[in-house]
Amino acid sequence: MMGGPSENPELWAFLESLHCGEFLSGTVTAIERFGVFVALDDGPDHPVFPGVGFISFAELSWRRFEEASDVVQVGQRVSCEFLQFDT
Repeated sequence: MMGGPSENPELWAFLESLHCGEFLSGTVTAIERFGVFVALDDGPDHPVFPGVGFISFAELSWRRFEEASDVVQVGQRVSCEFLQFDT
């Protein structure tokens, strides 16, 4: 993550307030080759990425898929479970 607590205090405070197992909702903002970015409803803007939330392909679906666009589309509303954040 770019910066740190002193550079992006609102973002860090939000991430540190989340609890494992908490359910969140948001809108898919980008599909990349490594995962999906989600703008969380209650989350602040990220200074670099198009959304604070990120779903890796391994966590995106229990069923097999070829392309992430087989599962989600940019602009789609999603619900997800918070697992962790990694600095």
